This record gives sequence, C-alpha cells and structure tokens, in this order.
Amino acid sequence: MSRLKPYLNVLIGLGLAILALVVTGAAVRLGVVPLIALTFDPSDEHLSLIRRGLMLVAFVVGFWAYVRLAERRPATELGFAPKTIAFWIAAGALMIGLPLVLLYLTGAYTLVAVAGPGGMLGVGLTILAAAMFEEIVFRGVLFAIVWRHFGIWPALLIPSLIFSALHIFNDNWGGWTPLIAGLAIGIFWSLVYVRTGNVWAVGLNHAAWNYSIFATGLPLTGQEDWRAMAPLQTDLTGPDWLTGGLAGPEDSWPIVAMVIIVTGFFLADCWRRGELKRRPTEDDG
Repeated sequence: MSRLKPYLNVLIGLGLAILALVVTGAAVRLGVVPLIALTFDPSDEHLSLIRRGLMLVAFVVGFWAYVRLAERRPATELGFAPKTIAFWIAAGALMIGLPLVLLYLTGAYTLVAVAGPGGMLGVGLTILAAAMFEEIVFRGVLFAIVWRHFGIWPALLIPSLIFSALHIFNDNWGGWTPLIAGLAIGIFWSLVYVRTGNVWAVGLNHAAWNYSIFATGLPLTGQEDWRAMAPLQTDLTGPDWLTGGLAGPEDSWPIVAMVIIVTGFFLADCWRRGELKRRPTEDDG
C-alpha cells in the first residue's frame, strides 16, 4: 500500500482540483451569469464578454479554494508580481512572434488585409481563460504534485505529454510534429513555473503565445474558427512543412525546432541555477 500512496496522492489531488474548478465554473456559468442577465439585461455581446471574464475569475477562485482547503497552505502561486508577469507576457509574445515575422519575410505567410480590432477582446478573454485553466491544471496542480512525489524529471515529462496528447483532438491537428511541439512547449511552461512559482506568469505567457498566433490571422492549434475575427488576415503561401498548413505555425518545422532549442537552453539554465535539483515542500505548490 505504501508504494501506491504517491500515485493515489497524485490522483486524489488532481481530482480535488478539477472538482474545485468545475464547482466554481458551474456556479458562475449556471448561477452568476444568468443572474446578471436577469438583473441588468445586457446585450448578447456584453453578456458574452461578462461570461468569459467571470469564467477566468471562477478558475482562479477554484484553484485558490483547492490550495487552501485540500493542500491547506497559502496560495502563493497566485501572488501578484507585476515585473515578473510582464516579463513573461512579453517573452510569450516574442517567442512565437519573432519566428512569425521571419516567415512573413520569407513569403511563407502573406498579409492580405488589416481587418481592425473586431473580436480581439472577446477572443482574447477566451484565450486568457483557457490558458489559465490549462496552466492551473497542468502546472499548478499536476506538475506540482508529480514533482513533489516523484521528482523533477517525471514532473517535466508526464504533464507535458498529457497536455500535448489532449490537443490531438483539435481539428487539423495530429501526427508526430505537433505532438513533439506540444511536448516541448509544455516542458517550457513547466520550467517557467519552476522559475517563477507563479500561475499568472505561466498562464499569461501561454495566453500571449496563443494570442500572437490569433492576432496574425493564422490557425491556432489547428482551429480555424477565429481567423475571420483576427485583426490581420493572412494567407499561407508556402509548403506545409514551413507554414504548418491548416494546423498553424505550431506545426511549422522551423518553429518546432525553435521551441526545442529555446526549451533546451532554458532547461540547462534552470539546471545551472540549481532550480531542478530541489524537491518542493508543501509551501512550494
């Protein structure tokens, strides 16, 4: 039984965290939002924005409740660190933005129109809420629990592999290249969490990455739905191995190679600083 205890702890912790997120999400979606609609009668557009913003709040409150009630410690991961958060937002945008600029310059992508702000706010709130939800689950909960019970290397690999594998259900997404890309960027985000210990930093880095792809009018992880609402309209004019095709830039070989290289250097730097050699305590998350 003692050998199974770490595995049970991981499953129980993940289950409690997801339960907390589901409860707070349901309370907002089924309770707070309908109450706001009934009381203030906002337009459909405004109500959609309110719902997306409140879902973000629900996920953060759910994580806070899980940490306080299940792990019985302060939720230090939710601390407000403006300089750290701003740095990682910029890093997320630049990490994907610079390769995209290079692909525009090579003619792989062609800018065909400037559509204006359009759905930037609504899509942005959706991207932010989704990114925070994913980082809370995969880094704030699963990574932290696996790190605590099994060490840093399983913690880097297992949540990132699950994170990557779950995205194969997206439209136009599949094969080894996207799986490797998802694994590499998942490890990168885990390392951001190791470096900062802050869910906002890693969640907003993730959101900035996704938003940069959306803003250029390219498919985001194989999804085409938002391209028409992007401020820039872009055509793919190069071969799929260069542009990523309908899967988007995350399936572009040069971008996948860039992510692997950056993650490798970041991993080496974290090792050099000794950040991977410690075992987290309960207070570390």
